[in-house]
Amino acid sequence: MPVFPAMAACHKILMAGVVPPPVHGQSLATRALFDADLAPLEKALLEIRSSNELGEVGKASLKKGLGLISIVARGFRLRFKSGARVLYYTPGSAAMVPFVRDVIFLGLCRPLFRRTVLHYHSGGLPEFLNASPLKSFLGRWIYGRGAWAVCLSKHAAVPGKDFGAEREFEIANGLDVSPLPAENREGDAFQVLFVGNLYEDKGVLDLVTACKSAAARIDRSVRLRLVGKWPDEGTRAKFEALVADLPANLTIDPPAPAYGDDKWQAFAGADVFGFPSYYRAENFPLVLIEAMACGLPVAAYAWRGAPSIVEEGGSGFLVQPHDTDALADRLVELAANPDLRNRMGARGRDIYEQRLTLSAHLDAMRTVLVEACEAP
Repeated sequence: MPVFPAMAACHKILMAGVVPPPVHGQSLATRALFDADLAPLEKALLEIRSSNELGEVGKASLKKGLGLISIVARGFRLRFKSGARVLYYTPGSAAMVPFVRDVIFLGLCRPLFRRTVLHYHSGGLPEFLNASPLKSFLGRWIYGRGAWAVCLSKHAAVPGKDFGAEREFEIANGLDVSPLPAENREGDAFQVLFVGNLYEDKGVLDLVTACKSAAARIDRSVRLRLVGKWPDEGTRAKFEALVADLPANLTIDPPAPAYGDDKWQAFAGADVFGFPSYYRAENFPLVLIEAMACGLPVAAYAWRGAPSIVEEGGSGFLVQPHDTDALADRLVELAANPDLRNRMGARGRDIYEQRLTLSAHLDAMRTVLVEACEAP
């Protein structure tokens, strides 16, 4: 942990952000930061829970409207109770409901603080703002005006200096993942694992399509395991139609969420981690960090922050979004070459230990937040 001078022993900061439930990348990353020891920072925490279930994310409701009034009121109260002069906030995703929340919260609360640090966990926001003059104007008003912008990856643009931010920082997310016990992954079946919420644009259907194509060219059993929750019945129906006709050597487990030890057992039993996400709000997928930390080679789409995590040809393969043929080719290659899987898995663990640990993330965030408190 960095050593700071005695004169900087206490820096007061109000930290506001979305935390679980529901469980998704942004809420988990914010929870980890809120729970961390960020000394010499003195944190006042404003935990935002605008949705309880995945199906509620991004949708308007009377409950959310009333909750927003409460969030603003709590922000005012914590500002004056704590004496914080710096606001840390995690903007919402590129959709109208979270954008309205940002406009109201930041529009009312930012004037109370000397400096605002915006930590962007969702992708696609600049494109969303530039889609209309009004959203562009409001975006520059709430996200610009001298704010400090923290992005997760140079591959996932945020409303930074182009929108009037004073400074931009690139800080990768990080996780605390212990090495999995060494075990033989060379079972009878070639096992492909997906972990994440089962949105269509998370690539669930694309992965099924690629596995069906790959299985026809693999001379042993193939097993696909989808770990996650369905956000809606429409996606589930499309999945069930797609899996109605499978190659004889392909088995797909009934999709279901897994947590704690059950989730890590799923990683331990897999040969490859498949993640062909083109999710509208994707930024820096934490599951890719988990997979590499667990020593799994990755087959994914080169979407948003994925190229900042996966080393193409090193820790896995990246193909262009929607190219399920190319994805199938990579799965066939990995199925046929256990040495390649082992080499890529080891490289993934090395990359994780070098720059994607939770401690590396917290050290970088602490440095920026302390600087924000000390800057004139």
